[in-house]
Amino acid sequence: MTVWAGVDIGNATTEVVLCRDLDVVASGRTPTRGGKGSSRAIQGAAQLVRRLADKHGLTVERAAFAPTPPVHSTVERVRLQAQRTGRLAIVTRSAATTAGDAAGVGAPVPVECLDTVDPGRPVIVCAGPAHGYAAVAGLVNAAVAAGRDVTAVLTANDEAVLVSNRLETALPVVDDVDVEHVLGAKLVAVEVREGVSPLQRLTDPFWLADAFGLGDEERSDARVIADQLFDSVCAVVTLSDSAEPVEPVPIPELPAGPVHVVRLGDIAGEANSRRGSVSVDSLVMARMGGDGEAPAEADELADVLGVPVTRIDSEAGAARAGALTTPGLPADVVVVDVGGGTVDVVAEGDRIVLPGAGQLLTTATATALDISTSAAEYAKRSEAVTAVTVQLVEDEHGRRRFLDRPLDGRSTGWLLTQAPSGLLPFTSALSGAEWRSWRLAAKRLVIGGNVLRGVQRVAAGVTGVLLVGGGAGDDELVRALAERLGHDVTVGRGNVGGGLGHRFAVAYGLVVLASAGIAPAQPTLEC
Repeated sequence: MTVWAGVDIGNATTEVVLCRDLDVVASGRTPTRGGKGSSRAIQGAAQLVRRLADKHGLTVERAAFAPTPPVHSTVERVRLQAQRTGRLAIVTRSAATTAGDAAGVGAPVPVECLDTVDPGRPVIVCAGPAHGYAAVAGLVNAAVAAGRDVTAVLTANDEAVLVSNRLETALPVVDDVDVEHVLGAKLVAVEVREGVSPLQRLTDPFWLADAFGLGDEERSDARVIADQLFDSVCAVVTLSDSAEPVEPVPIPELPAGPVHVVRLGDIAGEANSRRGSVSVDSLVMARMGGDGEAPAEADELADVLGVPVTRIDSEAGAARAGALTTPGLPADVVVVDVGGGTVDVVAEGDRIVLPGAGQLLTTATATALDISTSAAEYAKRSEAVTAVTVQLVEDEHGRRRFLDRPLDGRSTGWLLTQAPSGLLPFTSALSGAEWRSWRLAAKRLVIGGNVLRGVQRVAAGVTGVLLVGGGAGDDELVRALAERLGHDVTVGRGNVGGGLGHRFAVAYGLVVLASAGIAPAQPTLEC
C-alpha cells in the first residue's frame, strides 16, 4: 500500500493529509510561510509532511501537489458623500444625560444674557462650561419669573439632571453640547423624550419646516434630518443663515477586473439598525489580482521531499474531488470554498473565483463599528455576550452566567467577544440583539451575495451547495448562505473522507486524483 502526502498550500494556511492509498492516516495544517507559490512555502509544507510522518511512524512514498500562484484580495474602505442638509445641522442626537419630556424652538442665547432678551421672544438657553448647574438653574428661574419665554436649556457640562431638578418650570435639558457652535445659529430646535419613547417632533419633516420657516426648496433638507434622527431620544438641530459649504467627495471608481462592493448602509437596512448605532456612510470593496510570478513547481517539492510528486493541474478540481467524498451528497452538488480573500465556486466542468470573503467581512465590521481590524476579526466570528456587571454576562439568547474571574470595571455595558487572551470588549453602541442582527445581515450580504453570484454563473438552478474551507467553520455563515440561496437549495458543510471535516478538501482531493494514475514528477537527485 502506497503512503501518499496531499499538499495544499493556500494563501493563509497549508494543509497536509497522509494516506495509505485513500485511507487517511494523519492530517495537519500550519500557517503558510513566504506566500503561496513561494519556495519558502514549499519548505514549510515539506516540514509539516515530515512532522506528521515522524509522529505516526510513516514513510512517505509519493506526494500530490497543485502549483498555483497566489491570489491577492485587496480590501479597502471608501467614504461616501454625506447627504445634503442645507442650512440645517444636527448638533447632537445623543447625550450623557437628559431631562424633561418636551420640544422647544428658539433663538440661542447665553445664559448670562437672559436679562437682555425680549420677553416675547422664544429662546434656547446656552450655558458654557464655566457655569455650574446651580447658577444655570437660578438664572433660568429668574428669567422665567420675569416673563422670558425659555423653551429649552443646553449645557456644556454633564449636569442635565442637576439643572433640571432645580428648575421651577419643566423644560427639556440636554448636556455635553458644543454651546459655542450652537450660539452661532439663527434658530435651534431641542427635543427630549423620557423612557423608551422616541422623538416625535424632530422626526417630522413637516414640523421642522414649520418650526424653522423653511421654504419649499428646503423641505428635502428637513426630510433628511428627520430620517437621521429616527430611534433617538434626544436631539439638537440648528438653522443657520446660510448653508455650510460641503466639501465634495469624489465618486469612487470601481477598479477593472473582478470586484465585490458592499455598502454599509445596505447592511444596516437589512438589519434594521438604529440610526446612528453603526456607520452607514461608507462602502467596502475587494478586488483580486496576482503578483505575476510563476509559482514553485512540483519538481521543487519533489526535490525537498525526496519522493516522486504528482502534479495536478487544477486546484479547483482537487477541491471538488476531495469535497465529493463527503457522505450523503447529491450527484450535482456545487462545491463552494470560502477562504479569507476569495470564494471559489466549483461545479462539474466549470469554476469561478470571486474576491470578497472573510477579509472583506472583517473590514466591513471594523468600519461599521469604528473599531480596530484585529477586534473586528474576532467579533465577526460568533455570538457575543454583554457585561452586565464585572462578573455577570448575558448572551444573545438572554441566558446569564457568572465568570470565574471578574472583568475590568470599564467593560460593564460593553459587548464582549472571545479572543485568545479572553473576553475582548469591542463596542458599547449596540445591544446584543442589535449586534446579532447586524452580524447576520453582514454575512448574508458580504459573503452570501458573493456565493449567490458565483452559483448563478456556474450552476444556475442547482439544488445542493457544499461548503469547504476555513469559512465553512462559521455556523452563522452556513445559515446566512442558506437564507440567501433560498429554500430550494440545500446547504451543508463538507466532511472530507467521512472524517476530516471541511478544511482538507484540496489536500485529500489531490491524493484522490493522483492515485488515479497521473504520471508523477520525479525528484532531481543531487550527486
